[in-house]
Amino acid sequence: MKQTALAALLATTVALAPWQTVKSAESGDFLYGQRLYTLGDYSGALTIWQDLAQQGDARAQYSMAVLYLKGRGVPKDKAKAKEWASRAAEQGYKPGQRLLHKLQAPSTKTKTAAKKKPRKAWSEMTELERVEASVEDLLAQIGGKIAKDGQLVYGELRTVRLDDAIEITVPDMAIHSDDGGLFDIGTVVAHVRRQDARFDDITLALPGEMHFRRPDGDTGRVTIANRLAKLRWDRQLKSSTVFEFRLGELRFLLDAGGEMGRIDEVLVQADVPEQNGLWTGPMRFALRGIDLTNGKKSSLRLGKAAIVLDLRRLDIAAYNKNDSQGQAGNGTLPLKQILGLSSGVGLRTEIENLVVHDPGQGTFRLGRAKYGLDLSNKNGNLLDLVLSAVHHGLSGSGSAAPEAMVPGDLDIALAIENVPSETVVNVGVAAAVEMALLGEVSSGPQVFQRLRQELSAAATVLRLKRANIKAQDYDIAMVLTLLANRSAKAGMVGGGNLRIKGLKKLSASPRGKQFPPLAALIKMGRPLANDGGHLFNLAVRPDGQLTVNDAPVLSLAPFDDQAKQ
Repeated sequence: MKQTALAALLATTVALAPWQTVKSAESGDFLYGQRLYTLGDYSGALTIWQDLAQQGDARAQYSMAVLYLKGRGVPKDKAKAKEWASRAAEQGYKPGQRLLHKLQAPSTKTKTAAKKKPRKAWSEMTELERVEASVEDLLAQIGGKIAKDGQLVYGELRTVRLDDAIEITVPDMAIHSDDGGLFDIGTVVAHVRRQDARFDDITLALPGEMHFRRPDGDTGRVTIANRLAKLRWDRQLKSSTVFEFRLGELRFLLDAGGEMGRIDEVLVQADVPEQNGLWTGPMRFALRGIDLTNGKKSSLRLGKAAIVLDLRRLDIAAYNKNDSQGQAGNGTLPLKQILGLSSGVGLRTEIENLVVHDPGQGTFRLGRAKYGLDLSNKNGNLLDLVLSAVHHGLSGSGSAAPEAMVPGDLDIALAIENVPSETVVNVGVAAAVEMALLGEVSSGPQVFQRLRQELSAAATVLRLKRANIKAQDYDIAMVLTLLANRSAKAGMVGGGNLRIKGLKKLSASPRGKQFPPLAALIKMGRPLANDGGHLFNLAVRPDGQLTVNDAPVLSLAPFDDQAKQ
């Protein structure tokens, strides 16, 4: 199963790479090339990027280097990849500089993954051969996870029978990243104990010190005081859905001197057992006690954070089979098929005591936050989606907004019920492809008409159960319910109410002055007693008009009635 990382959390402060093009090309042209590349049209991307690269666009020069390095749309040619990377690097484009460094550096991959020997039938294997095959499958799965960004290498496996387990030594394990980085894990020892005819229990003895080389050439080491790594290997799936990796007291040290930071604990855990061929349970990634710096007075501190993925009745065997077929064909698993493989999935993120400091942007703080997404599949035909976002103690947004305007407390809950999965697949994907290829949805009226009909037939409902936003200068509360309606010009009808306290301060702020309708809202609002703010009753009428306190203010109908024809 594919997993996502907390890279976005750990890279909260992002600095844009400074570079200039000799002859500036249209940004839209380059992005169009990216769309084609994403869709697998490497020849089309090559046509666009080649012209831009010849004109001096550093992004396109770097992209040309990637095409030649990976052999996409052109034959593999490391010399041409190096030439294009050099041209991008000369302009100060950092991705080009990193790639050039990698291409120029002498190869350190002296070890490669041992070639798999032709396997016997499972029934013909000895116990040692069977266990070694399981560990090879585990390494292959790990290698597959990082295949897009690097390579897992290791020496020849050594297998020994102990009294209560079979011991397998994996020497010289390392991860080489495509940007020239290296993470040298060292020797890992696995102890495999047979649980039953299907499962093996595996514990891993990890080194207490691992070495790394960053893409910029700096080297260092990671020390890990506490190490726990165990999993239940499913030979039928060639995967694991029950595991725990817990690393404690990590320190990141540079060989040149100085400490980059510490992490009290890293936890990767799953308890997703099978019942009647379907898997249900949580997968968790958590961090606690983070204190990191880049050595340039920028820092990140975090009390704790967690991402939890809850799976409900997922057919993992079918998922893995279809996913591997999609990758082999350079395609993707159809969305309709994904929606039909489980009864639901939930995703939750929790953060406490986050502080990010950057000399140029100031200090960002977040007391605690919880964000959630829950998708339920009703018999493969109708979907329910629930989104929630809660945070407290947000402050320090720097120059983006005055401190008094920052939404320090927020609580939002949104539910979309009875969404037909066929509509999501057929209409949503078709519109996405049009946007990718044309930059717009040319079939807009037809798409809208179909949405209006199919959502109405399914009785789709959008409920904004609550939206409470508080800052020093304002307090906003809103509830709203919209029902899909075939005859409504906006495709929906319904209403709710909005209460705003501090509307005058909002309208007087720099951003408020740039939004004249705020001043009009003050006049339309109904003042509440005891300085409770202004109340606005909202309604979406069948004629498509949005009304505020019964007064029409805006048409929400995206197209006129010719869309019906």
